[in-house]
Amino acid sequence: MLRHRSPARTFLSAATLAVVLAAGGSLAGCSAASGDAPTTSPTASTSDAAVVAPAHADGYGLPAGDGSARIELWTDLSCPYCRQLELATGDLIANAVAAGTATLVIHPLNFVSTKHGDDTDWSTRAASALAAVSDAGENDRLPAFYALLQEHQTLADGTSHPTDDDIVALAQQAGVTSDISDAVAARRFGPWVSASNQHWLGATIDGTSQVVSGVPILVVNGAVIDLSADDLTGRLQAAIDAAQN
Repeated sequence: MLRHRSPARTFLSAATLAVVLAAGGSLAGCSAASGDAPTTSPTASTSDAAVVAPAHADGYGLPAGDGSARIELWTDLSCPYCRQLELATGDLIANAVAAGTATLVIHPLNFVSTKHGDDTDWSTRAASALAAVSDAGENDRLPAFYALLQEHQTLADGTSHPTDDDIVALAQQAGVTSDISDAVAARRFGPWVSASNQHWLGATIDGTSQVVSGVPILVVNGAVIDLSADDLTGRLQAAIDAAQN
């Protein structure tokens, strides 16, 4: 069963977030070792023929909103650093999307479950559920659903082990009205998530010198946000505001 937590987010101080996220330089978080292969869904092949992109996807991204500030997030739903980043910046981003000032594009990767020895493959299951919501045309619910999936991610200590039914319940809690239960049970978009992982790992993000060698990575209108910098939320808000000018 899922543990029910307060809906209020815990905002980390800049100093605390820097300690949690920083692993030297601006690139921080869960790193993918050279040769890390994408995880696979046990219910589907990852061959090209089996990869079906969710409707309303933006390449290997799931967009929400239509604001002029384009916020791109490279993330893995099993990455504890991605969870910490969501705790620190999620409300700011979600509010900007809801206000019509920003577009959030989530680029899901799925290498962390394997690195953590998670045999439930939460990275793929959770990201596939996000893709199912996009496929159902409810992209406006993605920020809230993403936040809940990160909050309840499978933990290495075994204290959190969400089932498929739990994922569906979290989608409903996020305001998703479509029935995604079949897509969740079949991991319908698991091959697409693995294809996204394979596409991005080792790639350089267009318009930047940032190589995707780990997560999280946050980019606003082509500018990579330094996650170890002081006043992260202030810098992120300033980048969003600058995109309005």
